[in-house]
Amino acid sequence: MMDKPLNTNYTYEFQDGTTAEMTLAFYALYMLRGKNKNLYDRYNAAMNRMGNQKNGGYDELDTITILYTAYLCANLNDIDSTMGEEEFLMKCGSDRISVAKAVQYLTQPKKQ
Repeated sequence: MMDKPLNTNYTYEFQDGTTAEMTLAFYALYMLRGKNKNLYDRYNAAMNRMGNQKNGGYDELDTITILYTAYLCANLNDIDSTMGEEEFLMKCGSDRISVAKAVQYLTQPKKQ
């Protein structure tokens, strides 16, 4: 019997109240790698640092890199009209709890 799929979608609410869909589905990451290899490489490095926190920690902005990657992955069909990374960072504001919750949900998905 096959397990139910894990939920890899998340709706993030920015500081200004607007929302954006996000996903870290493997196929979306694969497609992003072809469209923006630099961001994909930064995402992988951020995920590796977060997984090895006891061996030197991570850069706090890694969480934003992960969210921005998830944002682009969810908007691959319309990637040319997505926010740039700096605009995305400014919209996130400084709500570390919301950012951490979104990262946890995206990187450690639960069953639907």
